[in-house]
Amino acid sequence: MPPTASWHSNTESANTDPSPERPTELMTTDERHRSKRPAPSRRAGPDLTDRQRSVLRAVVEDYVLTAVPVGSKSLVTRYALGVSPATVRSAMADLEAMGLLTHPHTSAGRVPSDVGYRLYVESLMREAELDQADRLMIRHQFSQVELTSNEWLRLAASVLAGTTHSASLVTPARSRRARFGHVQLVALADGTRLIVLVLADGNVMQRRLDRSALERRLPDEPLDQASLDGVAMVLNAELTGQSAPAIRRRAARLQPLAGAIADTVAALLEEADHVVVEDVITDGIVHVLEQPEFAEGSKLRPILEIIQRTDFLEQLVPVLTRGHGVHVIIGRENSNDAMHEVSLVFAPYGAPDRALGLLGVLGPTRMRYPRAIPTVRYLSTLMNELINSQYGETQ
Repeated sequence: MPPTASWHSNTESANTDPSPERPTELMTTDERHRSKRPAPSRRAGPDLTDRQRSVLRAVVEDYVLTAVPVGSKSLVTRYALGVSPATVRSAMADLEAMGLLTHPHTSAGRVPSDVGYRLYVESLMREAELDQADRLMIRHQFSQVELTSNEWLRLAASVLAGTTHSASLVTPARSRRARFGHVQLVALADGTRLIVLVLADGNVMQRRLDRSALERRLPDEPLDQASLDGVAMVLNAELTGQSAPAIRRRAARLQPLAGAIADTVAALLEEADHVVVEDVITDGIVHVLEQPEFAEGSKLRPILEIIQRTDFLEQLVPVLTRGHGVHVIIGRENSNDAMHEVSLVFAPYGAPDRALGLLGVLGPTRMRYPRAIPTVRYLSTLMNELINSQYGETQ
């Protein structure tokens, strides 16, 4: 198993006390970015002059656009910096000395370092918000799919990938504590009895019960379909919205067969409580393959293997659900060696204390952050609304 990443936020929500023990690999973007004006940095960093800030912004944006190391002459030609190539070259040398730019051995130009991208994201970036037409189209698409199906998850992944030209990842929203929705009991032809448990968040669990074992445990209880239907009716009336501990307590007060089934239901809920990320839905992998950084497919293969594993995203859950907003992990901020050439832009979505999932995008560190961050934010907000509409605002 690859080394475990340390996930973390560089900025705290106004409702969260800052913790000095938290590392600085993950940041929450400030809502002031919505104004499309550069926001002041919320993290200590190099003290740059206005010229150095302008040059760093131009280098990042030019490299993101072209994937070619940036030289001083090209910056002067493409950007209205108002200074000579020699002055720009001097500013780039200073930025390199600060660790914000690097100098590839095979090129005279420079490229942003992970630290340079971080400073750009936190204090220099101008976000490219989704326009009104895009937002209306996305909302219309979501209105056409059924909330309880996987279609809305696949749609979210498709919208993220298509809008950002990156790979997208979406996990289903899961309850922080699994709760009983309703149950069906079925007498199968092979003699077993099937429990079909639908959780409050819409997930379905099943468990087969051996009839002979039930008969030994409850010799005087009828196990025909009519009896099972009666028990299901009782459980659905008694247990709706209850968690595993509450159902364990209620089971002792039920009739023998209903109590035995309730104990099994509680065991299923306890299993669900231990599942943080059950599935990962991806889209847009082709967008990453098209990037020159991954022209060799072998470089992307270990990354794809990692993001398809649920334990990778499980590491994100505690941090992303602790704060608010969009979180960014850039290159070597991820302790997993295979992830050093990519950035992640993620946000949680859902209803606190009811059901939470993750959504985001992955691309090279040369990512279009001004597009990715507001897109992830908008989809997170939209998914929050969908979850709240499913659970009810006042529950």
